[in-house]
Amino acid sequence: MLLVPSRTRSLDADVAELGLEWGDVVGGYWRLGGGAFALLVVEIDAAAEADDDELLRLFGNGEARRWLSQQLGAEEIVMEMHDLEGFDEVVRKLLATLPPERVLSAYAPEQRMAGLTPEQRMAGLTPEQRMAGLPPEQRMAGLPPEQRMAGLPPEQVVLALPDEVLHALSDSYLDTLPEGTRAAIRARIGR
Repeated sequence: MLLVPSRTRSLDADVAELGLEWGDVVGGYWRLGGGAFALLVVEIDAAAEADDDELLRLFGNGEARRWLSQQLGAEEIVMEMHDLEGFDEVVRKLLATLPPERVLSAYAPEQRMAGLTPEQRMAGLTPEQRMAGLPPEQRMAGLPPEQRMAGLPPEQVVLALPDEVLHALSDSYLDTLPEGTRAAIRARIGR
């Protein structure tokens, strides 16, 4: 037996792919024929309507929220499914039963990321992953100069200076620098 809130295109496609055929039993109840065993499908919304069954309606599309608001006397109650206790655990268990290619292909990346804050999108990424693909200017944006140069040896800090400042350095100071650094400076300022 399969209980579903309502028939969907994806359910119809799965049934067709399996070579099964829908057989209407009575309002909201279906028999899938053509398989190795009998399968009964209960379309909860349609069956609840046909049977005028309030209890069954609780399990249909969106009815649990309406019922809860009536019981609490708050018609304007706003509660999303993901706010219900245990929702995350149910989703984890469901995803664990699916092959990875179904989980990843079920939604485009844009759909999976929609509605997430930047912090949620970056959660779990290493600093290297967060910075990957950014040009150096964006990686350094917002850092004060002393942090940009933190950890560099003096000969590399000198190479970060603009050409105008390098021109102002004395030859006696340049002679104290390693040969590779002196050669790079000479190539930039022409002396």
